[in-house]
Amino acid sequence: MPGLNVTVNVHVRSHTDLSFCSYPADDRVTVTVGGTGGDVTLFLPRVEIDRLAGVLAEARESLSVPPVKAAA
Repeated sequence: MPGLNVTVNVHVRSHTDLSFCSYPADDRVTVTVGGTGGDVTLFLPRVEIDRLAGVLAEARESLSVPPVKAAA
């Protein structure tokens, strides 16, 4: 919807439910992140699955890079 913005924050922990449902005829999936406060569902066409996977891979890699110390 134009003009509608929603921000949702979810902390994924070891007990957080993660699941997906595949819709091959529509070439998409839904990915659900569940918690005690409710669920968040992502609706992802195939190309966006690849893009999300790339962002998550970059995020994981960024945790392996030593932080840069600021000059004193």
